[in-house]
Formats: sequence, structure tokens, C-alpha cells
Amino acid sequence: MSGEGVHNPADLTAVEASLVVIDNEIEALQEDVDAIQAIVEAEAILEETGGILTTDGTLQNVYINNAPGGVYEPRWFNINFTNQTVTETVVIRTYYRNVDGGAWVQDDSQAFVGVPVNLLISVELKPNRYGCRVTVEKTAGTNRTYVWEVFYEV
Repeated sequence: MSGEGVHNPADLTAVEASLVVIDNEIEALQEDVDAIQAIVEAEAILEETGGILTTDGTLQNVYINNAPGGVYEPRWFNINFTNQTVTETVVIRTYYRNVDGGAWVQDDSQAFVGVPVNLLISVELKPNRYGCRVTVEKTAGTNRTYVWEVFYEV
């Protein structure tokens, strides 16, 4: 038995051709997966910052993004009025810049006299290119401490 005449009668041409097709489809699928991953990684991530401010009777910057590196997407500003009493009046204002290095332009102003019904006040902020600013001014009453936070996309 020297192995003469032993051979594999199977023709693997069709199987090999199918493997080439499968390999090409896997490459195409990987390209799609890579594209989806790039989109997911580019999705904005919600970030936040916050602090505590004690009013002093002047117009005070609570939050300011002075010169964002691109289009800035703030979402909202929250301020906690738990410490406010019936004797205080506080004004919250929002400002935006609409030109590089330009002046702040007031967008909105809201006065809160006494204790608000909802102690957590939320102010929606707008996307902008050149800066966003939120101020607080106590116009009557005693200086009080307010906890605040801002949420934005990066």
C-alpha cells in the first residue's frame, strides 16, 4: 500500500468560492460597524457644572462661557430658591454674544418676588457660538445663598 490511487473525489471549487464571498461580506460588514462606531463616538455627552452663590445686591455672574471653541450647546440652568424668603426679590437674566468679541446682549429677564411656588427654577439655554452668560441680582431683601447648576453638551 503505497498510496497509489488514493485521492479525494470532492470538488472544493464551490466551497472556496463561497468562502471568498463570505470574506468579502465580512469586510463590508466591518466597514459598516466602523462607521456606526464613529457616529456613536461623535455623539454629544451631557456634562454639568455648578456651585453656590451668595447674593450681594449687585449684578453677579452665576455662569459664563465666555468664548466657546465652537458651537456651544448649553441645555438648561437650574437654581435652588430654598433659602429665599418673602422679603427677597431676585432677577435672573440670560445673555448671549452673537459676534466674536462682541458685547453681551440680554435675551431674557425674570424677577422672582418672595418664595416661588416651585423652589427649583429652570431656565432653558440656547445653542450659541460666541458665549452664554447667566446673572443673578438681588434687588430687595437680605443676601441669600443659592445653589445652581448648568447642563451642556460637549
